[in-house]
Parts: sequence; structure tokens; C-alpha cells
Amino acid sequence: MKYMNHVKSGLLAMAFACAGICFTGCEDDVVINTGNSDKLDTVDGVYGYVKSAAGARELTPISVFGDKVATGHLYFELSKAAEQDVTVTFKVDEDVLEAYNKKNGTSYKMYPADKLSLANGGTATIKAGEQKSASVELNINAGGTIGQTYAVAVSASANNGVEVSTNNQEYIYLVKPLAAIPESISKGDILTHCFVEVNDENILNMGEYTMKSNGKPFFDVVSIFAANINVDSKTGRVHVFCNDQVSFLLRNADKFIRPLQAKGIKVAMTILGNHDEAGMGNLSEAAAKDFAKELKAYLDIYGLDGIDFDDEYTNYNNSNPGPGFETRSRANFARLVYECRQVFGDKLIGVYEYGSLDSPDGEVEGMKVGDIVDYMTYGYYQNQNPEGAFGREESHFENLPKSKYAPLPWKINDELNGGWNGFDKSKFQKVKDEGYGIQMFYNPKPLMYQYYTLLSEISKVLFDDEVEWSGKYWNRTGEAYQGKMMGYEDLVGEWKVTSSNSLFTYVDEEGNPRWWDWKGSQDFEKNVIIEKDEEGTGYVVYNWGTFPEITGKYPMHCDYYNGALLIYPQTIHEGDAEDPATYKMHFGTYSNAFQWKAYPKYDNYSMDGDIAPNGDMRIYGLGNRWAINPYKYVGGEIENDIFPDVPYFVSENYTMKKVR
Repeated sequence: MKYMNHVKSGLLAMAFACAGICFTGCEDDVVINTGNSDKLDTVDGVYGYVKSAAGARELTPISVFGDKVATGHLYFELSKAAEQDVTVTFKVDEDVLEAYNKKNGTSYKMYPADKLSLANGGTATIKAGEQKSASVELNINAGGTIGQTYAVAVSASANNGVEVSTNNQEYIYLVKPLAAIPESISKGDILTHCFVEVNDENILNMGEYTMKSNGKPFFDVVSIFAANINVDSKTGRVHVFCNDQVSFLLRNADKFIRPLQAKGIKVAMTILGNHDEAGMGNLSEAAAKDFAKELKAYLDIYGLDGIDFDDEYTNYNNSNPGPGFETRSRANFARLVYECRQVFGDKLIGVYEYGSLDSPDGEVEGMKVGDIVDYMTYGYYQNQNPEGAFGREESHFENLPKSKYAPLPWKINDELNGGWNGFDKSKFQKVKDEGYGIQMFYNPKPLMYQYYTLLSEISKVLFDDEVEWSGKYWNRTGEAYQGKMMGYEDLVGEWKVTSSNSLFTYVDEEGNPRWWDWKGSQDFEKNVIIEKDEEGTGYVVYNWGTFPEITGKYPMHCDYYNGALLIYPQTIHEGDAEDPATYKMHFGTYSNAFQWKAYPKYDNYSMDGDIAPNGDMRIYGLGNRWAINPYKYVGGEIENDIFPDVPYFVSENYTMKKVR
């Protein structure tokens, strides 16, 4: 590098406002920039720029909660590796902010200078052979007016007195004093925690469910699922990676995170493996310390309440670990959570665990894993391990009490019918009776399901209380909609029903049925009519299924369950003088080329459903080749044969839209 020949002892005297400023002097200029290439001057040589840690963009807002201290994290980066150590000193600089306001037509007010300080005297170093300095913490003490937005600008200089040009580019944090975050409002001895897949869903939806008796939030902790741990292929350094959806949420923390915190809900972020060598179980001690510091920057800058780890999808190389990595072990994972605890303070640390190596265990510097973490959840759901993992906390982890463990994680997405598949109150009763302290939920689909009925059933067991829904739901980008809650009376009326699938029998030119084939989604031939039954607790339902000429004359009886219809096999007509045939509703599927065969052995099964936020009702069947239909009994025998003029058999699942 040419500039190294002209700066012998110090290198790079710089003054900048935490952003891009052009340098003059020597043969090569150095440019400091926020990372926006549009701000870079054209130079022939090495340039440098200031970045905020945690990928924060210029004018990222940092919240100061009550009397707490907020923290920004800044570092300096060169375009090429330094040939010798470079020392840079940061300072708070109001003149820089005035220049920014003048240039951009803004009127940001400087945060009170006596409430600002830089750690380590504001000094950072770029070590020889490296491109980035260690980060410098900007400590922001309480002192501004709540509700007002301030700014903090920082300049820096380096030893050696290189003259600085006045390019007026800068990096500035916004600072927003807020009221203190309310403490988590206890509704009982069990903490409720929900992991939200933010690629598709909005975490704000979790704040719309409250306890009926007192309005407290049902969910205590919501985790952003997920950011990733990755390794930089050039430097070998482990770092956090956020995809576009996670980045969008963090950069709009005031819109998505702060409203939950204002309700007393803590917001954590999950760190997930991402198909390279970087994982929780193979970091060296130095790498673990460094990664913990980066995670702290995310907590500080975006105002998060904690980090939880999910050690999936890492490509561990145990036979030949790369630089900075070791052979995968639970002890290495324990070291990581220990290093996090050293810098996190009272922030939450959690673990999502499956087997053995994917979780920490043991003791680090006299601290056992059970003393370090705040919560740990089993990672197999009700369809994978229906009995849960009761007792696992004692057999698999050092000093982990039941109060910190979730043995019965509950998946509530469309894969498991919004959480109703496998539902059994006795399982949740066991969580309570055996003294466990965490109930975890995963992957809600609030645009598909009204969860208050499911959550009420669980809450009645865990907290002797019900759950209410505000009726509001949010799409991923933050648009709010008013949903429709359905009670018993609301199901009465006329409904258009569409099946998710159907089948028909192919008939050849000579009129012979040959085989069954798929016909896709189909509307019922007639709209379904729902009336109250005589008791006013269930319904009489007309025109269901493939044969409305039968079910329109002989309706089914259905129950009101979980806010929707419960449909089950039953006799709809006993033979009499007017019609000696008996008709029974059975589950059936195709058989041969001319039969839709009944299976009375499944008469103890039922189809239940739920109400979508927009008021649509969904009914879930036994599968894509199954349907419930009337079967005619003559002389006690079932008629399974069908006729070529039947256009199709509607099957699988059903969407019902109310017509009137």
C-alpha cells in the first residue's frame, strides 16, 4: 500500500462524523463512509468507513427506557487490511450534527452531552493484518424528554495529524427517550413463550391475546425466528446474519418491537445455524467471546430483551475444524452461553434443544448451565413426541430446574390444524401439576386462525382463566385488519362451501367406469344451510357433501366446538313407511373403479374446524381421498356402488364462506 510509506508511526489521521469524510495527504486518500457506496468519493487508494455494529443504518433510533442506560456500538473498517496497528479515537461532536442539519435541511437536536460517554476513552484499534477495529460503546444515559427524538453525532481522529477535508458526511444515531418498560406482568407460575416465523408473520399479533380476568398479555416472551450464525469466508470470523425479513423488523423496531414491550411482553431473537461451519457447539473461547459481544450489540441497538439459540442446520466439521473452531461439544455450547451471560447482564438467554450435542451442558468458570440460562425448551412437537419430554431437564442438563424448562412444545401452524391436532388437556395439566415453568408455542399463523379458543382451553388449565382476542390481526409488513369473531349464533345461516380436493370416476365411451382421477377444488352443488337445533346448543345442517338431494332432505346434526362446526358420522334417516331405506353418514374413500366405499370402523372420528380472522370457517377432514357422505342401507347392507352421472366426490378439507 502506498500510504504506508508516508505514515510511519500512526497511520490515518482522521476526523469524521461516524460516516464518510474524504482524507487528503500523502499519495492515497482515505474515505470514511457509512457503507453507502453513493457517498464515497472517487479515490485512487485505500479508503475506510464507520459502521454501526448489528448492521444498523445511519439514523437508526436507539431507545432509552426509563432510567436505563442505552448503548450504541461503532467500529471503523478499511477497504484493505492494515499493514500495522491503526488507532482511532472517537468523540461526541455537536458541530458535526449542526453541519448535517445544514446540509440536509433537518433540525435534529443534540442529546444532552453530559449524558453521553464513550467506553475506553473512545479509542479503537485496527490491528495489523485486519480491516476492522474493535467496537466502541457509546453509552447514552437517561436525561432527555420522553417522546422527543434527539440525535448523537460522533467524530474521530487518529494519531499522526493527517489533514482532514471537510466533506460533511456523517453517521448519526437517533435517540428516543421512552417510558420504562413495564415488568413482565405475571399471570401465574408458568411463563408462556412463542416463537414466530417472521418470514411470513408479524410478532404484533402475539400482543392481541389477553387474559379475560385482568387484561394481562397471554404471551410473556415472543421470539423473532430467526437470525443466523454464519462465518465470514474471508476473515474466518463468526457473525450474525439477518435476512431481509428480520432486518426489516429490526430496522422498524419502533413499529414492531416497542408496542409489545409497552404491554410487558419481552421480545427475544433466535440465532439459528445456517448451513456452514459456524455453530453454537464448536466456537473457540475467543470466538465465543467475540460473538457474545456482537449479540450484545444487537440487544443494545435494537432494544431486544434476549437471545435464544437453536443449533440446527450447522455443517459441523468435526474431523478437521477450521481456524477459530473446535470439535463440536456441549461444553463449547456452554462456553458460548457463559460468555453471553458475562456481557448480557440481565437480558434473557434461552436454548431450543432436540437431542444431546445441540444443547449446552456442564460447568464454565464455576457456573452451571442451569444457572446461566433463563429458559430451555424441548424441540419435538405434539406430532413427533406426543408424550412430551417430562423429566428430561434432570437427565440431560446440569442444574436445570423445572421452572426453566418447557417439556411440551406446541406447534400451532396449519400443519397441525392450528394446534388442535393432538390436543389433550391432560398434557397441559401435567405441565402444571409437575411444576414446570415454561409453556412454549411455535409458528403461529394468525392470518389463518383465531387462536383465542385454543389458548383459552390451555389457559383454563394453566391459569384458571380464559383468553380473549382483540379482533385485530396484522400482516407481515404492519398493516392492521379487523377480524370477525364467531359465536354460536354467527354460524347460523347460508354458507358457500369449497372442498380442497375432489375425485371422479372416469367412464369410457361404452359407459363403463374405468378408474378414479383427481378433479381438484370444487364448490358444493348447493349452499349449506345451518340452523339451530331444538336445544340451542348444536345445529341442523342441510346439503352437506356430494349428495345434497339426500342431505337436503335428511340433514345432519352437528355440534358447536372450538367456535366452528364439529361433523361426525351418524344416522340421518331410519327407514320408515315413506322411505324404507336407512341413510347413515360415514367416512369413505374410493375403491375399485365404481365404488365410494364406506368405512364404519372410523365412525368414532370427526371433522372439526376453526374460524379464520376474516370470518371464514375451515373444516378439516381425514385426508385428500376421504369424505363424509350419506350411504344407503337396504336390508341392513351398505350400497357402495356409485353411478356414472355423479360428477365428483368432494373431499379432504373445506372452506366455508357465509352468504347470508
